[in-house]
Amino acid sequence: MKAQGQQLEVTKISSKVWIHTSYKTYHGTVVPSHGLIVSTKEGAVLIDTGWGKEPTEELLTWIKTNLKQPVKVCVPTHWHDDKLGGMEAVQRQGVPVVTSELTAILAAENSKGTPDVTFATDTTFAIGGQQLEVYFPGGGHTADNVVVYLPQQKILFGGCLVKDLQAKNLGNTADADLKSWPLAIQRLQQRYPKAKVVVPSHGPWGDQSLLSHTLSLLQNQKQ
Repeated sequence: MKAQGQQLEVTKISSKVWIHTSYKTYHGTVVPSHGLIVSTKEGAVLIDTGWGKEPTEELLTWIKTNLKQPVKVCVPTHWHDDKLGGMEAVQRQGVPVVTSELTAILAAENSKGTPDVTFATDTTFAIGGQQLEVYFPGGGHTADNVVVYLPQQKILFGGCLVKDLQAKNLGNTADADLKSWPLAIQRLQQRYPKAKVVVPSHGPWGDQSLLSHTLSLLQNQKQ
């Protein structure tokens, strides 16, 4: 199932999981940014907002129209605009935004707004029978980047920590921790060997090979 609006695309990848994609022009190139929508018996879980206010509003409308259920929680995976740039739009609809404490601190320092709830360390929670595991493997693309794993579907949302197979470089490294990043990827490989689908932020999703490719890019960066 695909729905395409002016600034939003939604693609079904599992019986209860969709990838939402919004777009921005970065250095003259149109760049996609992915997040997840997870439908549960009690409502939808949103991993990352859209890339800004308008795509996020469109995303919330899509969920209401197509899934006909409320959004129970939104979990941005780090403080950059492609992950929580639509936080205000989400909060305006009464949806709690949950981030790590470090993401909340960095969001505040960079005038990105304030999440409603924070968690200090890795957290696992269940909504409507759906388990979600939020894991911080260490700094990488940013100091605060977390991943989200859906054990029932074996889907790993790697966000900006993970590069797609078409990526020739690490992209925006302005806030990156290049020393920690390879270790973070290795921790993902060790922790989630059963992940069948790996979803990056900015390109085609795939399998575990995205983790290996990201490691290769990091090794090439050092040379």
